[in-house]
Amino acid sequence: MTCVLHTWGQNLSQHIHLHCLIPAGSLNKQQQWQEISKGYLYPVKALSKVFKGKMLAELRDNGVNLMGLSIPQIWCVYTKACLHYSQQLLSYLARYTRKGVMSESRLVNYTKNTVSFKYKDYRDSNQNKLMTLNIEEFIRRYLQHVLPKGLVRVRHYGFLANACSSRKIQRIKAQCKTDKTSTEKLKPKTDKEMHWPCTECKLGELKLVSIVLPSRKLIEPVLTG
Repeated sequence: MTCVLHTWGQNLSQHIHLHCLIPAGSLNKQQQWQEISKGYLYPVKALSKVFKGKMLAELRDNGVNLMGLSIPQIWCVYTKACLHYSQQLLSYLARYTRKGVMSESRLVNYTKNTVSFKYKDYRDSNQNKLMTLNIEEFIRRYLQHVLPKGLVRVRHYGFLANACSSRKIQRIKAQCKTDKTSTEKLKPKTDKEMHWPCTECKLGELKLVSIVLPSRKLIEPVLTG
């Protein structure tokens, strides 16, 4: 998987969370690609409890005293399958790897003592608002998102890890290409058929079955999924 660390909110407050991209498949022990079409993500409610337990256990093992910390009862963990719009998701995730804490377009004004910038208030129906901070507070909020030495914002795991990604991705592409070629050979030739993607489920196809000629002499195609 690929993980992107995101530490800031719209108003530069500290909001530490991860965006994780989980492939719908893996390489088995024989280095064969196994693709999964559905049901590969951890159930959301169970994931929240497991993630909370694992995180707190890791903190205790590293000597962190949890008694004085304000730990919420319910942790916000969310998963969603996106098998049919992966390219849009990659574009969305890429924005967090390229842009900084604040783009220049959000800066409205500055003086010797204050900085004003635009932000989106997600708690108030995503309203666009203006925030003005004194120089010291603006710098404090900005610098708290500078990562400590040795900590990176993007990490890759499994067959996407930097040490083996080139070799393993080439293997996966070769296997998928072979499978696709074999499947295409089994399919009947339907080049002359007229068909369109289904506008409802986005998965099936609509094929032209017949054309009905009503009494008003208008041609109406009849489509079936």
